[in-house]
Amino acid sequence: MKIDMILVFAIVVGLVAVPYALFILFGSGNSKKIEKQIKEEANKNNLNINHREKWASRYLSLDSIANKLLFSRTRGEQLVHQHIDLNTITRIVVLEDRISKRIDGKMHDTLEKLSLELISKENVQSIVINFYDSTLDATQNYEMNRVNKWKELIEKQLKLNAKHSKAA
Repeated sequence: MKIDMILVFAIVVGLVAVPYALFILFGSGNSKKIEKQIKEEANKNNLNINHREKWASRYLSLDSIANKLLFSRTRGEQLVHQHIDLNTITRIVVLEDRISKRIDGKMHDTLEKLSLELISKENVQSIVINFYDSTLDATQNYEMNRVNKWKELIEKQLKLNAKHSKAA
């Protein structure tokens, strides 16, 4: 009787654990491939990344020595890179697009898009880094915290760059 219970337990655990282990071992191949492509892009552009973050299909990296951002995102099967020279940026603005929706008879304010706008010195062209878009992203995952963290990190980098420019 005990051997039967042990056998049943082993089969049930195997049915749960084996697929999970296979997913962990082989399911993250695309993620590793994308990470490799981002590292190659950084190396190709002589970037030494010291801050990075990955969420949804987006990857944001900062080289604080070269004063550059690398924003990468997947569009379908393709990985698109955007290089941003922070030497050309003077200020940053958080852009929030919200709409009011009636849910269960009550009005709720919902986030539709969340981005950082990097405004250039000449105010000619601004660069927008999209952190969340409800038409592309199924759920929110701390995007407000993430956008504020990166805004603070980039502003700190801009202040350091301004001090170095004045000292030189």
